[in-house]
Amino acid sequence: MNLPKEFVSYTRDLMGEKLFSTLEKGLKQDPVTSIRINPYKLKERRFQIANLDESVAWCKHGMYLKSRPNFTFDPLLHAGVYYVQEASSMFLEHVLRQILDETPILMLDLCAAPGGKTTVARSILPEGSLLFANEPIRTRSNILAENIQKFGHPDVIVTNNYPKDYKKTDLLFDIIVADVPCSGEGMFRKDQGAIEEWSQKNVENCRNLQREIIQDIWNNLKKDGILIYSTCTFNAKEDEENVDWIVNELGAEYISVDIDNNWPITPSLINEHPVYRFIPGKTKGEGIFMAVLRKTSGKERKEKEKVSKNKDTKNKIKIDTSCIKQPENYELCTDHDQVVAIRKKWLSIYKKATTNLKVIHAGINLGTIKGKRIIPSQSLALSLELNRSYYPTVSLTYDEAISYLRKEPVPLPDGTPTGIILLTYQDVPLGFEKNIGNRANNLYPQEWKIKSSHIPDGNNNIILFE
Repeated sequence: MNLPKEFVSYTRDLMGEKLFSTLEKGLKQDPVTSIRINPYKLKERRFQIANLDESVAWCKHGMYLKSRPNFTFDPLLHAGVYYVQEASSMFLEHVLRQILDETPILMLDLCAAPGGKTTVARSILPEGSLLFANEPIRTRSNILAENIQKFGHPDVIVTNNYPKDYKKTDLLFDIIVADVPCSGEGMFRKDQGAIEEWSQKNVENCRNLQREIIQDIWNNLKKDGILIYSTCTFNAKEDEENVDWIVNELGAEYISVDIDNNWPITPSLINEHPVYRFIPGKTKGEGIFMAVLRKTSGKERKEKEKVSKNKDTKNKIKIDTSCIKQPENYELCTDHDQVVAIRKKWLSIYKKATTNLKVIHAGINLGTIKGKRIIPSQSLALSLELNRSYYPTVSLTYDEAISYLRKEPVPLPDGTPTGIILLTYQDVPLGFEKNIGNRANNLYPQEWKIKSSHIPDGNNNIILFE
């Protein structure tokens, strides 16, 4: 690995010879592989992890694997049973566990794609909380929405906006996670492109952009609200110096997070303020930086009522909501030709969001209106709120599941009723087919399908049910 000379010079001076030598060695090592299980989808099932190395110390649901399997060909990944995530970024779970109590909150993950930190947060937020997940880049926001739907929790709203767009809303958040775009030094060993794109000028550009992002969203954070600032880079300009700028210029105070002394987490490299660095070679994972701040001053958005363009669907088409659990808790809204179920307690916030933000997923997408019928969506199939008894069910073999995920027609057993059929794998919902008698139409989303024509060897399951 040929590191940029300017990076080497600056980082050696910042870290000191010993720590920089550790980083150099770490960057030459192979990246480690880690996953995080979805506690909601494995709540009542006993299981083991194939190829397990050890648990991630700061994340209850995180685990290192001994080697990287072919995740693409594990149906349970596509079903949202687990998520492939770099272990250092799972530190967010430990941070949230220290600052949360049982009080429901409104939280924003500001730069959320592909969804790792969002699903970390959603797995431990108090019941009755609502989570916004935002990504400004359209293609990345689609990936975020896909991963949120696979995770299955209904109390998430996904938006495709720049932080400044939130200024137009009166949404006030108790916690904002800002994993801001950065120069990507922490990804050097995983991404050769990050090395090639690095420059001192890019570092300066990123530092300025990060400040602009935090400034844009600051008034949407409640007084005494929490900002969790993070990057995947090593330099102090984007890390410690930017956090000091937030504290001094916007009005905040540092929050110290208790950590185990055995965890190889590096403190601040330029002062005594509590921040948390993960450095490859010292920590088993990639490089990240994280700081936790409490807002002490600054203006807030004043709440005001706005009229949403969304309309109730009840008078347009008869919809049987028995396909979800406790339908009495949900209100139906339309988004073009989509029928969306929003928990009633979040309806006013949802309508506020849709007034000034580009909402690309929210609640449970029940399906697409086709004439007087609704074609059920993948969001419903993977939702934790799916009423499984509503649809006839067919269990798939491994090979059938891979065919289904390639959007190939999967023959159904003789005697299968006509209509919508729920397909499962290892008793986990995978998606829908429509049985029309002589054949079945695969309803898996075209944009989600496995595109590889490779034929996998054997069974690639990571989760082994007992």
